[in-house]
Amino acid sequence: MKILSTTLISLALTAAASQGALILVGGTTLNGNFNADTSATDSRSYSDTPNWTNLGGVDSIEATRGNVALANDTTRNLVVNLDGTRISGNDTGYVIATGDVFDISYVWRDAFGWGDDLDQVAVTLFTTDNNILTGLQEILVTNLSGLSTVDSTYETVDNNGIYTALAADAGRTLFVRINGQVGVVADIDIIGFARLDDFVLEVIVVPEPSVSLMALFGAGLLLRRRRR
Repeated sequence: MKILSTTLISLALTAAASQGALILVGGTTLNGNFNADTSATDSRSYSDTPNWTNLGGVDSIEATRGNVALANDTTRNLVVNLDGTRISGNDTGYVIATGDVFDISYVWRDAFGWGDDLDQVAVTLFTTDNNILTGLQEILVTNLSGLSTVDSTYETVDNNGIYTALAADAGRTLFVRINGQVGVVADIDIIGFARLDDFVLEVIVVPEPSVSLMALFGAGLLLRRRRR
């Protein structure tokens, strides 16, 4: 009995340890740092920016710049605007499983014309009707940055557990989009720009309970046979 209990505890700990974070977008993974284009040209289009597609219009529009980079990152950052002409989409390639928990983090700052008391950056996780980035979107969750609190300064957003996958989501490909969200619709409001960098999207993979229980049951039967 003592041997059985020790083995079961060990297996339970192993199952718990198998739960871990997997980076889907971040750093050099799917160009989460927007630095895959190393051109010296300041303004670069979506066509020149690997892994990011403009869901709001043409890919010839500006996607990244380097003129307001982070102090410790002198390369590129994503341009975010409010008029809907830039909606940055990324195909994570990840197939969702029931119970998956998703976290996001990034840094962002206001720029020209951004309404500090109104406008926010929106990060949306979604699936589509055909598992293709440009398909009909089915929104899972939209997470907002909050308002800019320090003018012309990068601020950090670190939001854990923004969405937990449902059974209906399982088997579908996960996509993410980044865009500006207007606080009040007015001509002066929609001309605003912001910048975003060091975007990270990760998933906490939770083992299915049935798998862990089957492993424990199998170990119990094996030890029982050995004792006989």
